Amino acid sequence: MTRLPSALLATNPVTGAEPGDAERLASIRAAVDTRRHTVAVRSRPFRHGRRLAVLAGLTSVAVVVAVAGTRLGTSDPLVSAAIAVDGSLVCGSTLEGHAEPIRPDRARVRLFPTVIPAGWRLVDVFARSSTWPAACTVPSLMAADLDEGGVMRGGVWVNGPVDRVSFEEGGVETNPKPVRTDDTLDGRPAVRYDWRDSISWVWSDERGKYWQATVSGYPLEHAREIMAAVRTDGDQVIWSGGQVRGLRVLHQRTGPRYPAEIPTEDWYIRLTDGHGDWIVNVRSGRPEPLAADLRTGMRLESLDGHTLIDGKAGLSYEVRPGTWADTEVRVDAAAVRALLAGLRQLPADDPRLDEYAMKE
Repeated sequence: MTRLPSALLATNPVTGAEPGDAERLASIRAAVDTRRHTVAVRSRPFRHGRRLAVLAGLTSVAVVVAVAGTRLGTSDPLVSAAIAVDGSLVCGSTLEGHAEPIRPDRARVRLFPTVIPAGWRLVDVFARSSTWPAACTVPSLMAADLDEGGVMRGGVWVNGPVDRVSFEEGGVETNPKPVRTDDTLDGRPAVRYDWRDSISWVWSDERGKYWQATVSGYPLEHAREIMAAVRTDGDQVIWSGGQVRGLRVLHQRTGPRYPAEIPTEDWYIRLTDGHGDWIVNVRSGRPEPLAADLRTGMRLESLDGHTLIDGKAGLSYEVRPGTWADTEVRVDAAAVRALLAGLRQLPADDPRLDEYAMKE
């Protein structure tokens, strides 16, 4: 394993915070990716990018994905994470994910399409109860620089705090490779990663808790100016936005830090044109607004008064706070927008929930 700087290690309150090997971390990554059933639609490779759920037929057997260790609500409150070779945060060894089927009429979110594009028809709906790794996927602060058309030109994401970190040595081969450098941030020892159009830092606060930040779309000098507007106070991220022109905060956590994982539900709508399937995945229980998931090069819009992110290959729509609908653009984008805006909640006793329930 790649070693942490001695000054940074000295602040670690948990002995052995750097254990693990490339195989374990690779399995964690694979397990999380498998559980999400996702295809990348990224503004940058690795984990900083929008993901769209695409699922074509789970069985009635519960899907269990072990990402090691502790479930939310157990006696171990520690939150750990791994740092990938590009400086992004990966779910660590205290996480155990799961996904299992639930009857559509018992799902919290029971959205049904009222507008279907020409040439397509509804096949079925199905639902899954799952957990989502909150601490390592949800930013505590996200600020963006948007142009006149709402396209994100650059921004900053701050994640944390977590109790312990380990650093990956291997990973996906890239050209050019990420460059890792010992650095300082706010007068504290840090590790910096430079890769393509993003710069990331990992550092610990005065309590020994770890934070990770990524600045995208700017050279190092400007990235440092942005990070000068970021400081931490306990579990909170403090943003001094007046120091940075153009950046607008789209999400800032003010409550307790995110837990290792949170309960969520996934609701799937499957359509077909007779040649292939098209999935709309709705995830409920998200603790952050959809706008916080914006990435460089994507467009932030409003559709019928709801937030929409246009990732070109896919659209994400905030049906209501904490509930996002993700789908690929399989037909004309206007028809996909109409489908998303036409999603309506069905009552639990609506016969269509039984009629269109996937046979499992």
